[in-house]
Amino acid sequence: MEIKRLDGRLSVTAQPELNELEQLAAQGFRTILSNRPRGESEDQPDPDTLEQKAESLGMAWYQLPVKPGEYAQGDIDEFGRILSEAPGPILGFCRSGKRVTHLWALSQAGHRPVPELIEAAQSAGYDLEPLRERLEQQASQANSGH
Repeated sequence: MEIKRLDGRLSVTAQPELNELEQLAAQGFRTILSNRPRGESEDQPDPDTLEQKAESLGMAWYQLPVKPGEYAQGDIDEFGRILSEAPGPILGFCRSGKRVTHLWALSQAGHRPVPELIEAAQSAGYDLEPLRERLEQQASQANSGH
């Protein structure tokens, strides 16, 4: 399991297996955030089983299922709320980590400069250039109070 840090509170990884949750707890993660819809792929571990295991290890569990590339404003806002309220450090996951990174950047666009977000994602191995225009729009809307 390869864990990549996006900022001081959030790291990202691909889908963890049930037996990897103990390792995550041992590494100090206090919250797990899943962005995968249930049944997205046949090899996907059962989210309920993962949630029960995470909670048995003392970690909070959040489920915010989002399909790739389908980022509604409500999902972005909820991601930002979880990021600000959940106990950190937080580990977000989806199939590859890309959705987590996109939602993170979109939720942070009004709070941090877009080039900084793009650079942080690039350092973690994710390309946000295709989202640059939407990130700029998010930043503009957030900064105008809409």
